[in-house]
Amino acid sequence: MRDARLSRRTFLAGAVGSSALFALAGPAAPAVKKGTSLRLWILKTYVEPTNKAIEASASRWAQKHGATVTVEYFTFEDMQTKYVAAIENKNTPDVGQLETGAPARFAGMGQLLDLTGFARQVEGEVGRAPANVAPVTVIDGKTYALPWYIMPAFWYVWRDVFDKHKVKLPSTFEDAKKAAEALNRPPDFYGLGQSWNRTADGYGVMQSLMYSHGVGWTTKDGKYQSIKTPKMQQVMKWATDIYKEGIQPADTLSWTGSQNNENFIAKKIAQTSNGPSITFALENALAKAGDATERKKREEALANHQALPHPGGPDGRRMWGLALSFGIFKNARDPEAAMSLIAHLLSPEETLAVMRESHGQFTPVLDKARAATKEYFEKNENYRTFGRAAEWFVGTGWPGPVTAAAAEVQASNVLTDAPAKVIIDKWSADQAIDWADKKIKEIYATLG
Repeated sequence: MRDARLSRRTFLAGAVGSSALFALAGPAAPAVKKGTSLRLWILKTYVEPTNKAIEASASRWAQKHGATVTVEYFTFEDMQTKYVAAIENKNTPDVGQLETGAPARFAGMGQLLDLTGFARQVEGEVGRAPANVAPVTVIDGKTYALPWYIMPAFWYVWRDVFDKHKVKLPSTFEDAKKAAEALNRPPDFYGLGQSWNRTADGYGVMQSLMYSHGVGWTTKDGKYQSIKTPKMQQVMKWATDIYKEGIQPADTLSWTGSQNNENFIAKKIAQTSNGPSITFALENALAKAGDATERKKREEALANHQALPHPGGPDGRRMWGLALSFGIFKNARDPEAAMSLIAHLLSPEETLAVMRESHGQFTPVLDKARAATKEYFEKNENYRTFGRAAEWFVGTGWPGPVTAAAAEVQASNVLTDAPAKVIIDKWSADQAIDWADKKIKEIYATLG
């Protein structure tokens, strides 16, 4: 980002709707005032080098401008609740890394600055997002965040186990269930490990399952439509049969966001949905191998784990993922400096520096960054699959746009609580679908 070209007036014009902020602009004011202090919230992923690389990138911006950036974290478990608590306590960050539904949700709450003009200004420097990702950050024609990368889910399998038992690698959810049945060897080894927990590892997979079966709770124009359909009954049957049939560990429903990762790496399950943090853990274990025996064991594990595209369904392959973007909250102390920081982080050079420390979980979406990182994803078959993540991505609320109401459906956890009511409370599938449909309808009646 060439900060000298972006004056204070250029940054703010068309980007922030407040007249008070326009009054701050001087015709030749510097883009970032010396001594500026910003708070940046980012997702604390399981790939610690990525977190450190983002911190280092922010520090490079701060050093360049004589400013400071305080990096704070939220986790997969509290990414919804921490932001909401900060809004309620009027303690939001200046710049926040936002997950898929957050731009729509928080813009709907009136918490984010309109960055439409800023996005146009820096597009030539950072590039454009693909057509299926860009709408995540655009609400009612206005841009409230700038897209950065996708952290997708893939379908991890132990290829050696599949080969040994002559089971074909799954392409669909039905394939995955049949494979689980064929590979199931309780109590020491199970065919599948999928929890409907209240994290992206739960509600993300549920959305992928629904969308790939042609089930959406909105129409193409984003209006509520009922999920009380035969297709949703198919979805609920798959989601609950994997528990009823004993093809995964008995405690699966109580897993946290990391336990499917841990159980797969420990080779207690044959397959699971997860991000590339599994690949990181195996690569990291190999790097730390203490002797030749351990090294051989780690090499075999790394060679035999495979990240497949997320399963498809009768209606195609639609993979929900975390589409991470940057937004600026309305209480930002220095919106111009916040924009400068975002432009820095989104630059192809900085994106490449962070991505190199991501072990595949960081898939850039802006075209200039994608071009800069193309060679990285040629490392092996898994990495080539990682690099294609955006091809299958769909946002919250398919087939409609990502809206505040769609984002609230995800945040309400109704999508994962519905199968849990069948599994734990012994409701019928129809009862659970009726309950979920009513909850979704209420959200749309409230938020529109």
